[in-house]
Amino acid sequence: MRFRAVIATSLLAGLAAALAGCGGQSGGRSGPINLKPMMTKGGAAPKTMYQIRTVFLQHRLRPDAPIEDVWRLLGTTNVPHEKRALWEANDLRLGDGASLAAERLNELLAETPDRTANVHDLVVPENFDFAIALGQKREAIDLVWTDAAGRLVGRHFEEAITRLRVVCRHDPSDPAAVRIALVPEVLHGKERLRWVRTEQGHVQKMGRSTCVLSDLAVEVRLPPGRLLVVGPTSPAAGPGISFGGAGFFERRGPDTWQETIILTVQRAVPGKVPESGKVPFLPPPKPRPGAGKAGK
Repeated sequence: MRFRAVIATSLLAGLAAALAGCGGQSGGRSGPINLKPMMTKGGAAPKTMYQIRTVFLQHRLRPDAPIEDVWRLLGTTNVPHEKRALWEANDLRLGDGASLAAERLNELLAETPDRTANVHDLVVPENFDFAIALGQKREAIDLVWTDAAGRLVGRHFEEAITRLRVVCRHDPSDPAAVRIALVPEVLHGKERLRWVRTEQGHVQKMGRSTCVLSDLAVEVRLPPGRLLVVGPTSPAAGPGISFGGAGFFERRGPDTWQETIILTVQRAVPGKVPESGKVPFLPPPKPRPGAGKAGK
């Protein structure tokens, strides 16, 4: 299974425009990213830029091996209780962590053969929306979700990809913090020519239909030096027809694999190489004693 971050091909409108719907390959850690100054219209001040690191942590679930609950290392996000309850009703979960969580995740990655991680780095301007794909495209999927009114909504999708749409913006009350907006959505159907709005106007591009689960849209305030974790409510749920079950689990032969998304975001200065984050973010695991020796 390939987990990848799907970056929007153009500067789309803000998240509100994206919510009107429904009715890159991830790899190893990249090197320093040199930013070119991005000027606003009229040559004014450069745009606010954000360096985003996405870690796709995959874990093979084994009935004969205990599962460590990494969520015990995380705190509760500043998302309102009603919204958190709605996410949990759809088998989704958000967590907020710092250095303790990052260090333990690093240890798990190094110590456990059933865990792997892919890292994707991205630098985007403020209000640029991009998507994080959850798993591969499937020929068909039946999805059931709970809306804000508590009603069950079901739909069948052909050639579907579940993903999270993400937008980063500044926090007026705290210049050091970043607000991260996320909304689950399903990209589906055949590609066809459609109109897309950009900063320069409307252009025609090849694209597919998008079903946006707008009731599940959340915005998290992330202070400096902290990480945001997104995943399913429980490994026991396994693959299913909920958004969490469909997006964060996959069967590979006799095995079931679970995915967890880990995000850190920091402000980047245009024209300069972004500095390293304050939170250690899943560096390459240290080799195990004796690993790689011939005859071992």
